[in-house]
Amino acid sequence: MPSPRPPHLRRRDLLVGGLAGLAVAAAAVESTRAVWDAASGSAFPEPPRTGPVHMQIGAHADDCLYFVNPRVARLLEDGANLCTVVLTAGEADGRNTWDTAAPVDYAGYAAARGSGLRRAYARMVLGDPDAPWDRVRASLDSGQDVELCVLRDRPEVHLVFCSLWTNLGRVTGDFTRLLALWEGRLDAAAVLPPADSPLTSESTVDRETVRASLVELLERYAPVAVNTLDPDPDPVVGAKLGAEQDGYSDHIDHTAAALFAWDALGAWGGAAAVESWRGYYNRRWPGNLGPADLEAKGRALDAYAWADGAGCDHAAGCGDRLIVGPGAGTTYGHATHPRYTQALAPVDTADGILAAAVRGDRAAVLRPGGWDDLGGPALLPSVTRAGNRLYAVGPRFARDPAGHARDLHCLDLATGEWEDLGNPGGTGPAARTAGQPAAADDGTTAVAFLRHPDGGLAARTRTGAAWGEWTRLDGPAVHEAPAAFGAAGAFTVVAATPDNTAAWEGDGTTWTHRDLDLPGPDGAVHIPAGAVTAALAPDGRAVIASRAAESSDVVLHYGRGDSWTGTLIPLEGGILAPAVAIGPDGALAVACDDGSGAPAVLVLGLADLDHGGPYTLLSRPWTRGDVTLVKRPAAAFGSDGTLRLWAVAADGELWTAQAGPGAPPPAGWEPAA
Repeated sequence: MPSPRPPHLRRRDLLVGGLAGLAVAAAAVESTRAVWDAASGSAFPEPPRTGPVHMQIGAHADDCLYFVNPRVARLLEDGANLCTVVLTAGEADGRNTWDTAAPVDYAGYAAARGSGLRRAYARMVLGDPDAPWDRVRASLDSGQDVELCVLRDRPEVHLVFCSLWTNLGRVTGDFTRLLALWEGRLDAAAVLPPADSPLTSESTVDRETVRASLVELLERYAPVAVNTLDPDPDPVVGAKLGAEQDGYSDHIDHTAAALFAWDALGAWGGAAAVESWRGYYNRRWPGNLGPADLEAKGRALDAYAWADGAGCDHAAGCGDRLIVGPGAGTTYGHATHPRYTQALAPVDTADGILAAAVRGDRAAVLRPGGWDDLGGPALLPSVTRAGNRLYAVGPRFARDPAGHARDLHCLDLATGEWEDLGNPGGTGPAARTAGQPAAADDGTTAVAFLRHPDGGLAARTRTGAAWGEWTRLDGPAVHEAPAAFGAAGAFTVVAATPDNTAAWEGDGTTWTHRDLDLPGPDGAVHIPAGAVTAALAPDGRAVIASRAAESSDVVLHYGRGDSWTGTLIPLEGGILAPAVAIGPDGALAVACDDGSGAPAVLVLGLADLDHGGPYTLLSRPWTRGDVTLVKRPAAAFGSDGTLRLWAVAADGELWTAQAGPGAPPPAGWEPAA
């Protein structure tokens, strides 16, 4: 039987700051109402301070529901403070119906979408989609007016509607998308007050005002974690689908909203944990949500779509009728993929095995005395270690499309020196396909990998004191997030493709590609539902870990060359790729998240995977931790067989757990600092 879900109180204590925080939370309604009533009607009320805040910055009212959920639902269940910022009015063609002959009402459709989002959040938080909200026009110091909505019976939950009219060209004939504002091709965007909004007058907002507004909101709410959309959507492969922008597999407003968000985050510099989430590309990747997560996501989307047909006094409706449902639907709702999955990297130090991470946009390692800044450039929140080096990508989010940069940076942990390894695509649009790095090091040769501009992989190799040039590896396009390992001059990098798992093997100079055709159920080829991870066993075989397509189950493949076994281990929910580590005695640790957002950890023996059959089911109880995760955990074994685990929890801080040699995985987690 699966181990029980961790106690709710323990995880809520994390979010609201312990038992004292519970007392603060009890007074939240009264104190926040007092602040609200004291406001002049346009001043921005002070956000409540009952616990760590999570902020979402999106383009449209349903973006957090489609692309971040079920993460939002899990955080709300555990009592998180949330603020979701919606940049655009999302007015589309002004029709809250598929009937193109219906009359146009841009303000009405924008109002329906706003109502739908309030209903979705009220459903997630209180179980009642019609729970009341307090709504006011609030003036930011940036000069921009926004609509602020506070859930009356849970005033730690805020929605901020900026209501930028991003497709005014339907009326004027001019191109006015949000990306044009970001790139400077549009001087200012008009504000479209929704039909029932306290925003009562039209105005215009320029690029610098949007930026200043986002920085101000970040400063006001001081979130420990920020979720954005995808600033670097994958190029379209094959036919363009739906509202994908020209050349890229995502909505054009999603990309612009992500670029504005990352620009503001760079100016603010305060969040401990930042994540971006894939958008329309989810329909080009297998589903990764199990039934529990699909249900949670679908319930919120049904509330947003006004699927219950509850009473409504607004002519345009009280939800978005264009949602293709019911539930999460069959397009991009069946998957939820974080963009930067590898947030932590165990490193060997004089103080033992410690965790390195990107905190905000800075590389740091947590030592016994606290976080030690490792210097170097601003970085995206994904880091990997190979040998004595850390690797991470440093971005430049430019107004000019030709000015974008996503360069790989390498830190020598022995000398403390950083080196810029560049990018196989140079700068501009080609650089934006780089994705997350992978690396391997056998003590003599180091190899680093990024995606090539055409979607395949490129490698750069260091022998002696110098790095060679970037080299394109022959083979297919990959979904991103490769994993690499190597020993004694033999290196392997693996990555998920749309219909297989690809591997490249070589000595750092010469590479050979093969599709692994890893065994799946009923003789089919296994297709990973997201990123793969891998570890090299002492006998030269490897473990490749992933989630099963169309479920949240974990699949472990063990072998090499053409000989692999597949082992499916059921897991109820979760969206993060499993981390794996192999101990000196052949113990295998697997760590990811479950459907409640808690860490799920399993320790097996490699012999459990060496069953001889092509594919089998192995039911083992997962040990569930008592914190809520926002990043994929990391695992490592010490030389004595001690298992160490780390994870970024919902307070934005690093938590850890430990088990002695041969002991079962730990359930109790503690702050690592």
